[in-house]
Amino acid sequence: MRAALGVAVALAAVGAAALLAAGRMLVVADPLPPRADAIVILGGSIPDRTLAAADLYRAGLAPRVVVTREVARTGQAALDARGVRLPEDDELTVTALRGLGVPSRAIVVLRRRGISTDSEARTIARWACTHRLRRVVVVTSRAHSRRARLILRQALGPGIALAMHPSRYDAFAAARWWRVRRDAKIILYEYERLSHHWLRERWTIKPCGGLRHDQRGTPPARP
Repeated sequence: MRAALGVAVALAAVGAAALLAAGRMLVVADPLPPRADAIVILGGSIPDRTLAAADLYRAGLAPRVVVTREVARTGQAALDARGVRLPEDDELTVTALRGLGVPSRAIVVLRRRGISTDSEARTIARWACTHRLRRVVVVTSRAHSRRARLILRQALGPGIALAMHPSRYDAFAAARWWRVRRDAKIILYEYERLSHHWLRERWTIKPCGGLRHDQRGTPPARP
């Protein structure tokens, strides 16, 4: 009886420790290189990611900032039909970057829309491989950084060095996520998506976003 109780207490302690560390486990940050070919902003939370990317650009880390596009919001087509057009997230990101001192000539907007981190990574990888990039820094929110790094490392392939940079402007409370309802929802979502990645998604991700070997290294195409 005592042995069983001891095991139960030990398991409970391990479980509690795992829950306490769950937020910190999602956040990863790679050392920044002295120089990169591009700073890439993943779609999602605009203010924190754009601020971080602009800081890196102004520090001279890379000559360009790459912005991805997301699928149009639900109901956007109906608004368009009535002559009402709302700015899309990539447009808002570009506007913010310009306001933060990034010149238009240094901003690249990728045309293909992403519906998930996987599809977004595929678009980024195809562009990076086609343009023969060797080193990229990717900016995202803190809780998204571990999953994004797993996906992008595989999508970019071994020929492109990746440095993941979680935004310091993100308010995610990694050490006390259970106290904030928004952060608790983020925790549940990210671990559900991580499970999906390990069980299914990682088996479908191909280097360079699935580009054929003879397509890599061709002259740069329009983004």
